[in-house]
Amino acid sequence: MTKKQLYNSRILLTYLNLLNSRYGEVDHADILDYAGISPYQVTDAAHWFTQSQVDRFNERLVQLTGNPGIAREGGRYAASRDSLGFIGKYVLGLIGPGNAFFTINQSSSNFTRSSRFECRKLAANKVEITVTPLPGVKERPFQCENRIGFFEAILASFNCESPLIDHSECTFKGGACCRYVISWRNSLPRRLRTTRNLFTAGMVALALVFHHPFPWTALSLGPLFLAFFFALSHLASHLEKRELHAALVNLKESTDELLEQTATNYQNALMVNEVGQAVSKQTNKDQMLDNIVAALEMRLGYDRGMILLADANRATLKFRVGFGYDEAQLKTLQEACFSLDNPDSQGVFATCFTQHKPYLINDFSRVASLHSPHSVLFAQQMGAQSFICCPIVCEGESLGVLAMDNVRTKRPLVGSDMSLLMGVAPVIGISIRNAIYIDNERSMTEQLRQSQKREAIGELASGVAHDFNNLLTAIIGFASLAQANLDPGTIPFQYLDEVLNASERATYLTRGLLAFGRNQAAHPQPVDLNRIVGQMEKLLGRLISRQIELKVSLCHESPTVLADPGQLDQVVMNLATNARDAMNNAGVLTIETAVVAFTPDSDRGHGVKRGGRYARLSVRDTGRGMDEATRGRLFEPFFTTKETGQGTGLGLAIVQGIVQQNGGFIEVESTPGEGSCFLIHLPLLQEISAPAQAPQAALLPCAGCETILVAEDALEVRRVTAELLQQHGYRVIEAADGREALEKFLAHQDQIKLVIMDLVMPRMNGRDAFDAIAKCNPDLKVLFTSAYPPEEVDAGRAVLPEGSFLAKPCQPRPLLLAVRRLLGTGRGMKHEMLTRG
Repeated sequence: MTKKQLYNSRILLTYLNLLNSRYGEVDHADILDYAGISPYQVTDAAHWFTQSQVDRFNERLVQLTGNPGIAREGGRYAASRDSLGFIGKYVLGLIGPGNAFFTINQSSSNFTRSSRFECRKLAANKVEITVTPLPGVKERPFQCENRIGFFEAILASFNCESPLIDHSECTFKGGACCRYVISWRNSLPRRLRTTRNLFTAGMVALALVFHHPFPWTALSLGPLFLAFFFALSHLASHLEKRELHAALVNLKESTDELLEQTATNYQNALMVNEVGQAVSKQTNKDQMLDNIVAALEMRLGYDRGMILLADANRATLKFRVGFGYDEAQLKTLQEACFSLDNPDSQGVFATCFTQHKPYLINDFSRVASLHSPHSVLFAQQMGAQSFICCPIVCEGESLGVLAMDNVRTKRPLVGSDMSLLMGVAPVIGISIRNAIYIDNERSMTEQLRQSQKREAIGELASGVAHDFNNLLTAIIGFASLAQANLDPGTIPFQYLDEVLNASERATYLTRGLLAFGRNQAAHPQPVDLNRIVGQMEKLLGRLISRQIELKVSLCHESPTVLADPGQLDQVVMNLATNARDAMNNAGVLTIETAVVAFTPDSDRGHGVKRGGRYARLSVRDTGRGMDEATRGRLFEPFFTTKETGQGTGLGLAIVQGIVQQNGGFIEVESTPGEGSCFLIHLPLLQEISAPAQAPQAALLPCAGCETILVAEDALEVRRVTAELLQQHGYRVIEAADGREALEKFLAHQDQIKLVIMDLVMPRMNGRDAFDAIAKCNPDLKVLFTSAYPPEEVDAGRAVLPEGSFLAKPCQPRPLLLAVRRLLGTGRGMKHEMLTRG
């Protein structure tokens, strides 16, 4: 019984209006808190209260006012137009109290669900009303007093004379129902008409009686009687018209309010329709939100409104779009951030989001003590006093918060407002979720397209790099052979030295090209960061625009790190080209190296996982800079701020992958309009490892007299390799592919001591060819060469034994040392059968 919603809020609103009028010192909030009622619920005409709430409301009301008869006084006060509303004005617009009581009988269900009202007419000025409690409902005596007061107010509103309410039977005195017999004197116009009619009848009777004895007397009194008759008729008519006019005024006011409510409902319907259209027509989340907010602003009567959305990690809630805010307030909203992952957060937005609970606050100052200083300061900056916030939920997950408030119109917010917004919020949630799904699908499609594009470009790049490496091998080889026959002081020797230097830089470029196209495995080794930057300086000078000033500053201490040199080249190249594009080919590009130290307690400031010394590479430009949103997505694959066709969004993602792979981290400093600076930190190599070639290896003799089989499909590489070996005393047998290599080995197997074989050749590749050769001579030594990494061309097969592979392009000296090392050990490298898997 206590949980049933039995009494409409308009009943309690009458009491609050009475307090405002006659008991100004009584605190409304105290009464409502005691009864467990929110202020907005009382002002919402669609809200209903339980018997328990109404009982506690009356109990506290009597205590604070000190008036035991406050219930009956509240019933009488119901005649006030401010309390009755448009329904009351409609009642007062009826003709006569009898009709009013019958209307109350019919409309009682709009105010109470606790009892059944029945009205029966006993006479023109007398009615009987019975009020029977419904099963399971237990009313209180003050409610009976309130009804009597209400009936008295109805009689008083019609100015009824001698009103009488006979309450002969009462449920609180053992009766089956509350019975009220209500009577009153007829209205003055009706009594005048009755007097007129009786007087006329009496005059007519007297005229008939005195007509024969006194004819002249009857005739002389006739005009006087007629004057009196018409005077009473006119007065009665005038009073009736005045009552009718008052009734029409009340009907007009109630009709206007009904029309206003109808217009509001129509606007709400239009708003829902326009929100639906905004959801159905747009798939872009930002544009869809703009359209939704525009519909809310146009159709709803709120001064301001906004939508806040959670970030991807659901850690913070930030403003996304809104209306009605000035520039200062909009700036405050854009800078505001509401924490969602703090369990102690008491802010209304955070609570609304995390608990999926709507809030309606009509006076923030009353609940300010429950909020954090940050929330109170924000409310003060926004001038917020009365507002509604509803969670935007989809599939049980909160996505954001919808908030509306009034600051100019001061219109009180009620429960129906919250109900309307709670109906709109899920639609917004569904549309946001759908937009996210569509964005993700588009992103995945674009990533797939970019991945396929990258794969196709990678295939092309790998092929180009392979052919280019063969050309570099020939260039380096023939230039080295030419230098061997020249005096170092001659100009041709110096020219050839420049050719070899350019070839070395080109070697790093092809490695980067292969790393992009084929995900080449890293080969870390001790690398001096100063040497990497120094080697790239001339190349970068040609790569960037002449209008860009290149400044290079290298630290005095050698910043040596353990990394793949080719990958470091790629890092410098990508950062430099990004800086060039950010400056629109005009500005200053500064590249610096340094050695820095971080303590273990610097994790938070610099993102360092452990303390220690780091080599720092900084690349600074004077370009357009980046905002916070761009910096947050900077290293996402396929994210780019460049125009379509001018960037793939992979450069910085590759840089981050290389840096993290080598145990380092990146810091980014950037401000819009003031340029950007990328700080690359790599762990400093404290103890320099020995070079890959041991010092004693350099002392090995390069000459020999053994017979070597050279299998290479690139003619220029085969020729320079054969020429180099022959000049150092070796006898060379050449083969153009794997099958020819096998045939020539079978023809000269007793003479051949070493096989130099390209891994990728037509007809039969290098691994298969040597497998066949090894069956005849398992102890035969082999040196594989390729521009591709062996793990790529021989996917699924065991790795090559250490020292049996030389990457292209190979320098003459390393090739001769590798040959001599294999031949001069005195023991063959026993070839193990390499099988797939």
